[in-house]
Amino acid sequence: MAALRRFAIVAPNFYPRTCGVGDHSARLAGELRKRGHEVTIYSRAPAAAHPDAPDIEAVGAAGRFPMAIARALGEAMAARAPTDVIVQFTPQMWDAWRFGSPALVWLAARARRAGARVTLIAHELHVPWQRRPDLITAAALQRVQLAALLAICHRVFVTTETRLPYVAPMLRLLGAAAPGVIRVGPNALPPATPGTAARAARAAQSPVIGVFSTGGAGKRLDVAMDAFARIAAELPEARMVLIGDLGGGDPARAAAVAADIARHPAGARVRVTGKLPLAGVAAEVAALDLYLFTMDTGVNTRSGTLPVALGSGVPVVGVVGADTDLMLFRDGENVGLARALDGAAFAEAALRLLRDPAAAARIADGGRRLYDEHLSWGRITDGLLAQLR
Repeated sequence: MAALRRFAIVAPNFYPRTCGVGDHSARLAGELRKRGHEVTIYSRAPAAAHPDAPDIEAVGAAGRFPMAIARALGEAMAARAPTDVIVQFTPQMWDAWRFGSPALVWLAARARRAGARVTLIAHELHVPWQRRPDLITAAALQRVQLAALLAICHRVFVTTETRLPYVAPMLRLLGAAAPGVIRVGPNALPPATPGTAARAARAAQSPVIGVFSTGGAGKRLDVAMDAFARIAAELPEARMVLIGDLGGGDPARAAAVAADIARHPAGARVRVTGKLPLAGVAAEVAALDLYLFTMDTGVNTRSGTLPVALGSGVPVVGVVGADTDLMLFRDGENVGLARALDGAAFAEAALRLLRDPAAAARIADGGRRLYDEHLSWGRITDGLLAQLR
C-alpha cells in the first residue's frame, strides 16, 4: 500500500471566489483525500470550505501584496509540515499585476528547504512578447520568475500537450526531469444523462444549443450568438441557452450582453441562466442537445466546462486552436470541428450534426470515452500520483 502523504495545494483563489483553478484544486484535493491522503488548500483570503469538497480545509491569508500573502501562507504550511506541496501556478497570482512577483518562488523555496516535495502545475505560463516597453518588461520578468520556480520544483506539469515545448527547453537547461501533462477535469461533475441516440433524435426536431461563458476576452460569445442566428433561421424550433455569469461580475458587460440579445434576430429564443452553482452548471449543460465551445484557443484540456459536456454525452462543436491536441480531439470521432472561429463556420458544423442524428450520437459517445479515459478526476489524480512516486 502506498504511504499516506500530507498535501498542501497552493491556489491563486479559492471558494468563495469564482476561479477555475480554485475548482481544479478542490476536485484534486477531494480525489487525494479519497485515497487516504491529508490535504489542505492554501490561498489568499477569503478561503472557505468548497461546497463540492466540504471536507477539505482551506486556509486563507490576507495581504495587499503577493509577498505578504506568501509569507503568511509559509508560516501556516510550516505548522502542518506537508510532505508534498502542489503549486497551482498562474503568473499574476494574488493580484501580482503584469510584472509578476517573486512570492511563489520564495514560498516554493521555503517548502523545499523544509523537506517537502514541490510540484508545479502551470495553468498559465507568461504573457506573450509585445512591442510596448512595459509589456516587453512584463514578459521578460514573468519568464525569469517562471524559470526560477522551475529550478526549485521537483516535478513540473502543464495542462495541455501543446504547452510542453514552452517549458521543456528550460527544464533541460536546468538538468531537471522532463515536464508532464496534468489535464483539467470537469469543474462540475457530469450527472447521469439520457442515451446519446435518444438525444440526437430529439435534437433533429427542436434542438437546445448552449454555451458557457463569463463574457471575458477569448471566450467569443459573439461567435456563438452569430452561429445561433444562422441555426435559428434554418431550424425555427431551435433554442439557445447562455450558461453562466455573462458579465463576469461587471454590470456594464452584463448590460451589453443583454442589449445584444435584445437585438438578436432570434433573441426571444435565448435564455440566460445567470450565475449558477457548479451543480447547476452541470445540469444545464447535460440538458443540451449541442454544446458550442467557442474559446479562441480551440478545444483543449484547459477548460473545466468542456469536460462536463463530454462526460454528459453532449455532442460538442469547437475549432482547432493553439491549445488543441489533435491526438485527443478528433473531428467526427469525439468532437465536431468548425473550419474557422466564426458564426458561419460554427453554424455549418452544428447544422451538419443536427441533421445527422447518427453522426451526433457517434460524436457524443466518442466524447464520453474521451472523458472516461483522459478527463475524469479519478484518471487525472491517478496519473498525477503515478508520476510523483
